[in-house]
Amino acid sequence: MSRRTEIQVGLTVLVALVVLLWGVTWLKEFSLQRRVTVWHVSFPQTGGLGASDEVLVNGIRKGAVNSMHLVGDHVVVELGLASDVRLTTDSRVAIRNVGLMGEKVIAVDLRSTGVTYGPRDTIRGVYELGMGEVMANVGLSMSAVDRVVGALDALANRLDRDGNVDKTMTNLRKASEQLSQAVAENRALVHETLENAHAVSKTARDLSAGREEQYKRMLDSMERTSHNVEVLSTRLDSLRAAAQSIADKADHGDGSVAKLLNDKALYEHLRDSAKALQDLLEDVKKHPRKYINLSIF
Repeated sequence: MSRRTEIQVGLTVLVALVVLLWGVTWLKEFSLQRRVTVWHVSFPQTGGLGASDEVLVNGIRKGAVNSMHLVGDHVVVELGLASDVRLTTDSRVAIRNVGLMGEKVIAVDLRSTGVTYGPRDTIRGVYELGMGEVMANVGLSMSAVDRVVGALDALANRLDRDGNVDKTMTNLRKASEQLSQAVAENRALVHETLENAHAVSKTARDLSAGREEQYKRMLDSMERTSHNVEVLSTRLDSLRAAAQSIADKADHGDGSVAKLLNDKALYEHLRDSAKALQDLLEDVKKHPRKYINLSIF
């Protein structure tokens, strides 16, 4: 076999292998595409997620990232999932870090409860912070803590320089000592006060013991007294009404009493008559013979 024939045979075999591999790959992709459902998930950011990254459903690989495009201030990711996976409103889709190098995957916490999403729905996803983002936030927090510590250190130095810290601690120590002394001095008084309160309570309990019947009779008597007072008040109201009626009749009526009280001429006449009668009686007392003539046989 000549050298040229060997080269032709080799090229033919190589081309056949390439065609075979391309055909197998195409058939595999075609078969996968027929069994894959595309879902649209919106994330606030992707953090380095790339096309063809894995999609894990409850830890099992069930698809891959098809594409990503920016929509407003969010990123919409197209996920190709196996057709047997149905996402619901109770399911959770998140971008998660795996490994120490910060590799990204789409993690789906699948739940069978909830309403099933449609292929045209856009699912709201969650971006989970990875180790890099956490360390960056820790760095910012440490910077803030350093600034606070520096400010506190400067304040402590200034207070120490002015002597306010020592004065404050001295005052606190004196106040504590005075408080302890006051408690010690008044301990006996507090104990005596508690004993007196206990004695008063015991006396009140002794006085009330066995006198429930007396208290009951007293309450009954008070209740009867209250009822009698209420009856008396009602009768007094009736008497007041009667007196008011008599007064109204005497003041505005046509009877003798009303005429006597309201007729001024009659009043003057009666007063003159009474005066004349009084003068007559006095004159009779002074001169009885003038009016009484006695003859004896």
